[in-house]
Amino acid sequence: MVLPAIIKDKMTVIPFVVALILLVIAFSYAYVNFADFQGLLIVHFDSYRGADFLGEPKDVFGILGVALAVLIINGFIADELYWRERFLAYIIAYGSVFFSLLILIAVLVIISVN
Repeated sequence: MVLPAIIKDKMTVIPFVVALILLVIAFSYAYVNFADFQGLLIVHFDSYRGADFLGEPKDVFGILGVALAVLIINGFIADELYWRERFLAYIIAYGSVFFSLLILIAVLVIISVN
């Protein structure tokens, strides 16, 4: 079995693990708060117009699913770029951490508004 190149380098594997942990934390918070929730959630709130986008808990889990898909795609792209442009693989790895952190913040904001 041939391991991907990014698994052998600590500078790429640690950011992807941290990004995955952040997504698991976001999913945990969402599941704890919205598992038995019935009704509509305020997904977007504007200070001028108020609540302008409503959704269901499955929409929040959809956001988390898309974030996981983006993380997986970033892992494949970083693996393909590792031997050609290692710096771009590092940028993608640390960008994935930033993206996962933004998703965690978005989920926490949705929880705090509702």
